Amino acid sequence: MRIAVIVGTRPEAVKMAPVHRALVAAKLEPVLISTGQHLDLLRSALVPLELAPAYELALMMPNQTPNGIASRILERMPPLLAEIKPAAVLVQGDTTTAFATALAAYHLGIPVGHVEAGLRTYDDLNPFPEEANRQLIAHLTRWSFAPTELAKQNLLAERIAAQRIHVTGNTAVDSLLWMLERQNAPASAPERAPYLLLTLHRRESFGKPLRDILGAVTDFLVAEPAAEIVWPVHPNPAVRALATELFEHHPRVHLVAPLDYNLFATTLANARTILSDSGGVQEEAPSLGKRVLIARETTERPEAVQSGHNTIVGRERAPILNALLAAWQDPPYHGPLPCPNPYGDGHAATRIAKILTNDLLPWFDKATEEGSIAPTVLAS
Repeated sequence: MRIAVIVGTRPEAVKMAPVHRALVAAKLEPVLISTGQHLDLLRSALVPLELAPAYELALMMPNQTPNGIASRILERMPPLLAEIKPAAVLVQGDTTTAFATALAAYHLGIPVGHVEAGLRTYDDLNPFPEEANRQLIAHLTRWSFAPTELAKQNLLAERIAAQRIHVTGNTAVDSLLWMLERQNAPASAPERAPYLLLTLHRRESFGKPLRDILGAVTDFLVAEPAAEIVWPVHPNPAVRALATELFEHHPRVHLVAPLDYNLFATTLANARTILSDSGGVQEEAPSLGKRVLIARETTERPEAVQSGHNTIVGRERAPILNALLAAWQDPPYHGPLPCPNPYGDGHAATRIAKILTNDLLPWFDKATEEGSIAPTVLAS
């Protein structure tokens, strides 16, 4: 029973890897399809996660746009799905890959499962275009795999049928714990390391907001002369150009290429403080006893903010500096790992595989008896 598993970006690979493994363990047949929306970044996660796509569309182009990616996926994905004839298609998160693939599968009558469903800011420009993508995906799916109870309530408020929503936890936690276990991570957090981990890539911050964020980092380096920065720089030209302009020759700022996922997991575990606009980091860091300062105006992941793990600091220079200085003085966590995490316990993917098996096996048995396994929309 084939299940098409779609990835196009690094976060999708990180969060779909546990699902792929769980489907194999459940004796299903996952077929990994890469759109290549972010080709090099995607590969930096696929290799350490031991994933090899069965099909690679390699759709990334220089100076690509969301519309360009969507149009190429809508052209290339339907004939591939028609050839594979999967019983279901799984997409993850809020990328253009996820939305365009969900739409293509919906048009073909193939049931869609949405991993990490129900995250919301209800501000279509923050993040852009991700907020609109995930809201649109919700109305195309048969299974909404919500990471938290709050995500489920968001979907219910949008009149998504309750029987289509399943609270599973977030597979980002599954991946992080899997990777650290393979690296023989210590049973307790490491000693407080003297560096700030920086990850910034949000499109809505390009221009003045990103310059203001980095201005606060510059001020922080002046105020804390022993502090260092580790910044895996996103390859987007708007980010890379500003990083080079401001920090290329700074002796305490380490501008590095995007890290393989295994190395990033270690870098995250050893950071003293994290300043980020990444969604995945907000989910992963609580398991390591780390606080994330969120360089955004809002977040679709409020659970860790409400629990005190993370803090929204905005994109203005002075508030970010104050938050960095305060966080730098926080005592390090020395307890056992993983810490309790509002985003999951590391078993989300197993729950997803079990739900799919229970829903699909009756259909698969009937289709096999009839001699046809062509996709069909399951009854709700």
